[in-house]
Amino acid sequence: MMLPGPAVSCSLTVLLALAATGSGGVLFQDDFDDGDADGWHEASMCGFDVIEGMYRMYGGYEENHGISFNGDMAGYMSTPDYSTSVLVLPETGTFFGMMARFRLENPYNIMLVLDLPQQRLRLLRWNWSGITLLDQTDFTVEPWTAYMVRLEVAGSTFSGRAWTGPDEPAFWMVSASDTLSSAGSLALFCAGVSDASLSCMFDDVVISQVPSALESRTWGFIKSLHAQ
Repeated sequence: MMLPGPAVSCSLTVLLALAATGSGGVLFQDDFDDGDADGWHEASMCGFDVIEGMYRMYGGYEENHGISFNGDMAGYMSTPDYSTSVLVLPETGTFFGMMARFRLENPYNIMLVLDLPQQRLRLLRWNWSGITLLDQTDFTVEPWTAYMVRLEVAGSTFSGRAWTGPDEPAFWMVSASDTLSSAGSLALFCAGVSDASLSCMFDDVVISQVPSALESRTWGFIKSLHAQ
């Protein structure tokens, strides 16, 4: 007679090994602890430097936004699907966050930002002449407070969340579909308004692989085994 316990245990061990292999592997990371931002492409005229292991954008007035981009292949991403987390510490300005699949020559780019004046987390479509709101949720944003922000893009879906403290939420707070498909780069972003200053610190940039559909199904099956 076959005993169900050992069979389930063996299957669980195999599935755990399969799910752990290649799932969420790191493609690129930078904690700026080396004191520089070598490899980052600074695509605006505001100031950039590294202070105490954090990457800073500052300035404003005539140049009311800061953009700096990077990726795992000389500044660009090797895959269009990836998940990026970064620590964002707003100081002065309006929007603080990042963009995925960013390219300077795109007709528009999609950004996930902490909106200080409106106290919201927003997913925006941004071009050089205007901004379109894709999704938003209420979220407390305070200057000189560190936030973790994650932007994930898989296929045509862009999803984002933000949090403080050690525990990352398990749910997406904002999401939208879009046809922006080139791999592009991960871009850090900060903006003020006209005739206003901007300043933001960034740290602990990690770009990782998006788990495949197979891995997602595997984890779902593992959870069902635990429930038995």
